[in-house]
Amino acid sequence: MEFHTIFLANPAHLSLRRGQLVIRQEAGERTFPIEDISALLVESQTTTITAAALQALTQQGVTVYLCDPTHLPAALALPMNRHSRQLKLLKGQISMTKPTQKRLWQGVVSAKLANQARCLTLLGRPGGEELRFLATQVRSGDPDNLEAIGAAKYFPALFGQGFTRGEVCRVNAALNYGYAILRGAVARNLVMRGLEPCLGIFHHSELNQFNLADDLMEPYRPLVDLYVASHIPDDGGALTPAMKQHLFQLTNYLMEQQGKQFRTVSAIGRMADSFSRIVQGGADSLELPTLLPLQLHCYE
Repeated sequence: MEFHTIFLANPAHLSLRRGQLVIRQEAGERTFPIEDISALLVESQTTTITAAALQALTQQGVTVYLCDPTHLPAALALPMNRHSRQLKLLKGQISMTKPTQKRLWQGVVSAKLANQARCLTLLGRPGGEELRFLATQVRSGDPDNLEAIGAAKYFPALFGQGFTRGEVCRVNAALNYGYAILRGAVARNLVMRGLEPCLGIFHHSELNQFNLADDLMEPYRPLVDLYVASHIPDDGGALTPAMKQHLFQLTNYLMEQQGKQFRTVSAIGRMADSFSRIVQGGADSLELPTLLPLQLHCYE
C-alpha cells in the first residue's frame, strides 16, 4: 500500500536502484520502495532526478510535485496511458450529456457547501446553519450560483470580516499550497483510472488541463480550510518549511465517504472510481466526502 509522502525542502539527488527510490543528500542516503510512495514534493530548485527514477515514479502512479522559485507547487508529473480502456473512457467523457454534467455538479456543490458548514461548526464559528441550508437548495447545474454565495459568507466567517481570497497573507498562501496538493492528488487519481482530466463537468477552460480535477476537488477543499484555520497563525510571516510539510500530509487525514472513514487520498480514489463508473454507464452518482474532525491516519 502506498503510504509515504516525501517532502524534499533541501537539495538532493534522486535515482533508481533495484525498484527503490534512492534519495542522496548531504546528511546521507535513504531509500524507499517506489510502490510504497503516494506522493513526492520537490521544493529545492537544485534537486536533480534521473530519468529512470522519474519514469519509475510516474509508472507506479506516484504524484510528483515540482515547486517554482516561490516554493509553491507549480507542476505535476503524471503517467500516460495507464488504463486498458482509455479510449472507451475518453469517448464516454466526450459523450456525457449536459443534464448528467449539471446533475453531477449539483452534487459536488451541495457536498462542498455541507463540508464548509461542517468546518465552521467544528471550529465553533457562526454561519454553519446558513451554509447547511444553502447545501439543500442547490439545483441542477447550480444556476443560482450558490457556490459563490456560500464562499462570500464562508471565508469571512472562517478567517474574520474583511478577509478575501485575493489578499496577500500567510493564510491565503497556506490555502493555495494545500489546494495545490489536493488538486494534484485528484488529477493523479483521474489519470490512473484512464480519465482525461481536461474534460470537466463544470470547468471548461481551453487553457486548463485539469478542469475535471478542479471540479471534483471542490468538496475536499474544506479539509485544507479546517487545517489552516486550526494550525496556521496569520502573523504576517511566510510559510515555514514545517508548515508546508504538514500541509503536504493533508491527504493522509481522514474523511468519511459512504459511511466509512478513509485517508483523503483513498477517498479521492473511490470518488474517481465512481466517476469512471458513471462515464461507463454503470452508476449514476458520485461518492463524495464528509468532513471529519482533523485526524491523521495512523498505520498499525
